[in-house]
Amino acid sequence: MHDITLGIAQDEQVKGFVRRTPWLMQVLDAVRPQGWVSWCIGAGAVRCAVWEALHGRAAGALPPSSLGDIDVVYFDAREVEPDHWQSAQALARQQLQDRLPWARWEVVNQAAVHCWYRGATGQPVPPFVSLEQAVASWPEVATCVGVYLDARDELQLVAPLGLDDLLALRVRYNSSDAGRVSAAVYAERMACKRWQCEWPGLKIESASQKQ
Repeated sequence: MHDITLGIAQDEQVKGFVRRTPWLMQVLDAVRPQGWVSWCIGAGAVRCAVWEALHGRAAGALPPSSLGDIDVVYFDAREVEPDHWQSAQALARQQLQDRLPWARWEVVNQAAVHCWYRGATGQPVPPFVSLEQAVASWPEVATCVGVYLDARDELQLVAPLGLDDLLALRVRYNSSDAGRVSAAVYAERMACKRWQCEWPGLKIESASQKQ
């Protein structure tokens, strides 16, 4: 098990893990040309890279087989106005697939999530006002982290709920937006993900545990 280095800021530790993960750097390089002002690779890809490093495993050119989609999220409210967010997302996904064929891409404009949510569940939810707000709504606190390359191609983080849980290998329910992701959904995710089989150092809390 990898020890967190004392005296180094948490964001630098996470950036260091990302830099030492060739497949994630390839993904970031592939997304950067899209030219989005506000974007990041989030959720599973970042979580997987950090947890692999914390378990002492060297990263390779391709991600572990346990990683599903590469989650690319961006925020562009202009696509919502003419209601062409679906075609814009599909085009971006195809462009990324052409650029890096081995990746399984999932592309979502977070400015349009309320449109999808209303259609999928029939329940209206307010639109997000920023990428950071969207990332902060994801099911687990440790998952609410993204990474991107800025205009100078330097790594930057989106971590509205901090990095404590991610670096502590702690998994707990993010109750800050229960209207979108309920405790029951979190419990279902934990039952099917079986993350501890892949990363035995994880400490998984039930949704009922005191936050």
